[in-house]
Amino acid sequence: SERYAGISTGMIQLLQTLPYALLMVGSFVVGNRTMRFSKKKIVLAGLIIVGFFGTLPALLDAFPVLFLCRLFIGFGFGIYSPMNTAIIAEFFPPEKRGSFMGLHVVGMGIGTMLCNMTGGLLAKSGLRYFYLVYLIAFLGAVVVGFVLPETPVVSAEKAANMKLNSMVYALSVMFFMHTLFINAYNTSLFISENISTDPGVSGLATSVSAAIALCVGLLFTKISGIMKRATLPFSIFCAAAGYAAVLFIPGMAGVMIASALCGASLSCFSAMGSFLISVSVEPEAVAKASGVYSIIGGIGGLIAPIVLSGTANALGGNTPNNQFITAFVGMLLLGIAVSVFIFRKKEK
Repeated sequence: SERYAGISTGMIQLLQTLPYALLMVGSFVVGNRTMRFSKKKIVLAGLIIVGFFGTLPALLDAFPVLFLCRLFIGFGFGIYSPMNTAIIAEFFPPEKRGSFMGLHVVGMGIGTMLCNMTGGLLAKSGLRYFYLVYLIAFLGAVVVGFVLPETPVVSAEKAANMKLNSMVYALSVMFFMHTLFINAYNTSLFISENISTDPGVSGLATSVSAAIALCVGLLFTKISGIMKRATLPFSIFCAAAGYAAVLFIPGMAGVMIASALCGASLSCFSAMGSFLISVSVEPEAVAKASGVYSIIGGIGGLIAPIVLSGTANALGGNTPNNQFITAFVGMLLLGIAVSVFIFRKKEK
């Protein structure tokens, strides 16, 4: 907001969810690309795109450039994100996938925690320094290049198995709603308007969210073993409780509790959703199913600022508090709806 004083708050907020636009494009094409390129090559291409467009604003941070970079970062994520679930499905049988979905979330948690802490500290010296955190994408590409085995492309015969079913679409709608409401958790906006203008404070709050996400990822196998079919509803109710904490507990205490609960929600929902996608279709169709899952969820992220700000305005003004009220009610109703769906469906 300080760097782009002439740009509206709505446009600044849009930068947060803008990647979802091309993320959907990348996720749409990735399923059929597995018939032409190996999963390893697809992941490498996505990481290089994210690294290049992530670090470019460190050299040139004019708002139009930043806008375009955020779009193409989404395209990179859209290319390789569905591959995470597809790779796990290819190398591990269904009964072992849960622990690796948790490990996947652990990697996300470590990356988010380290990058937000580093980014918050770098931003104190100047906004452009923040973008250097995207260099980690190039490091990731190097590691993938050396570690991930090369696998054959999907053959024409196996392509016939790339069919999706109603469970994929039901999970995708849940992901859409969860992504829509979880985007209300904008610690930077809330803290800067209510508590502190220090970017390090925002970085700390986001790092707490990532640290809890990390712990949930490590314990996901045990959590899902105890909660069983209640795991998905539990992840949604965690976010609802987090929003309630911001609304009813004043100061940084409420923010930190919300950070922890929203981190737990993201971690648990991500791991369980990906696991259910991986066992809902044939292995050859997992990349395609994950792509559809990402696309529909991406729509939720893309329209989140419009829906949340519109609803907040209807409540009396587009303030963080009104957005949190909207998200609290939305998550609560979503949790109830998912509970009914999950417990009415026959267990397989």
